[in-house]
Amino acid sequence: MPLLTLAGSRGDLLARFIWRWGLHLLLIMDALIASLLWMGIAYLRSRVSVSEGGWLDSVIASSFNELSVYQAALPFIVIWWWISNALSNLYTRPLEIAPLQQGKDLVWASWIFATGLFSFAYLTKESFDLGRSIVIPFCALNPLALFLSRSFVRSIEIQLRKRGYGRVRTLLVGTGPLADRTWERLTSRTVREHQIVGVLRSDQKSGPDSAENIPRSLIGTLDQLPAIMEFGGIDQVVFADEGLKQSDVLDMIAHFNPPHEVKFRIACDDMATVIVNRSAGVEEIDGVPVINLGSARPHAGYQHLKRGLDLTVALALAPIAILACAVFVPLIRIKSRDSGLFWQKRVGLEGEEFWMVKFRTMRPDTDEYEVAPSGPGDPRVLGWLGAWLRKTSLDEIPQLFNVVRGDMALVGPRPEMPHLVDQYEPWQRRRLLVKPGLTGLWQILGRKNLPLQANLEYDFYYIQNQSFLLDLVILIRTIPVVLFGKGAY
Repeated sequence: MPLLTLAGSRGDLLARFIWRWGLHLLLIMDALIASLLWMGIAYLRSRVSVSEGGWLDSVIASSFNELSVYQAALPFIVIWWWISNALSNLYTRPLEIAPLQQGKDLVWASWIFATGLFSFAYLTKESFDLGRSIVIPFCALNPLALFLSRSFVRSIEIQLRKRGYGRVRTLLVGTGPLADRTWERLTSRTVREHQIVGVLRSDQKSGPDSAENIPRSLIGTLDQLPAIMEFGGIDQVVFADEGLKQSDVLDMIAHFNPPHEVKFRIACDDMATVIVNRSAGVEEIDGVPVINLGSARPHAGYQHLKRGLDLTVALALAPIAILACAVFVPLIRIKSRDSGLFWQKRVGLEGEEFWMVKFRTMRPDTDEYEVAPSGPGDPRVLGWLGAWLRKTSLDEIPQLFNVVRGDMALVGPRPEMPHLVDQYEPWQRRRLLVKPGLTGLWQILGRKNLPLQANLEYDFYYIQNQSFLLDLVILIRTIPVVLFGKGAY
């Protein structure tokens, strides 16, 4: 049979544009809405007039700043608007999101934004002195602006896809019951976001009757997948086969390097899988729960932005790190009768080894490559001081030195010991394609409460979905995890 019948959908150029640049357009639209709303309220406020000689004249004149003040605050407004929306999942792209969930996300985004804006106005009172008559109406109109913008985008997408434009070209892997159910859901929707252009049978021994609803003309074999990736014309690949282990799927993805952006997803067939992965990347495509594995193609300039963020934060925290060393190193030395700093060889970017530093929290007679404590009361920990440092994650502070040197980043997979890296499966070695980090996705989702394999899968998800915005979200969400000592022993 032919490689694939890639007839595609009507308006292929539009499909690529919507699918690959839709998020960028949403960011631009949000920036315009925030700017127009902020400056519009400020302008209208400046034009408010009252009866001449009225007692409000002096109040208005004294409480309103020049428009230039609000123009100067505009960059914060736009950036914080983006961050609040991102923290509330308003930049995910399911077309038919549940109205209740969408409403909750809008309310949560508005609350985060309002809290940040009021804090900014209070902290910058001496320099900006933003008027409450501007800040309060802006925060009050924020939910309405978000609702109208999302409804507008959704209505346009629905109308385009009803006419066959802009559908995502999807390749389905699997011909068993799960693939059959996935096919039925994806093709039975009135408004279809995805167009299945081919189905690959993962089991070479499967007979022609292994799928009830999938047309035989679209069925190929899994060994065609590499050639299809090179040929192009695919926006995403959905693995929907009970016979394929998740590790096998990750191995396949790890070997692909398509010349264009392709997103990979794994269809979920049980609630346990959805619950375990929901925080990292479970979403829906036409009602089918899938684990989103991304495309492993960060945007241009991402590495420069990431390095700039690393240096900015590390240097800003340098005085705190120096003070912490001055306090804890002597205390640890007295408690352990050994060096207060602990150096250990770890594996970093591209498999290069480096020396990672942290405060000593284990007794000196402990083997440096033993498994870390997985619960409280471990006798190897250096008394109350070591337990407290580990619980608060303050033992990691010296690693800011590794960040400045460039061995590590603020966000990334945790650096692993060499003997454990030697045992990695092919997909797990993808952790070595990025710099290790002080914090990462699995640290904020479960930290040491999760088994090693689950941690590596979260790292795989991070690598596939790297972005500056994701790094910011992880950094922000790390703060409460550290403050409450979640999962740290």
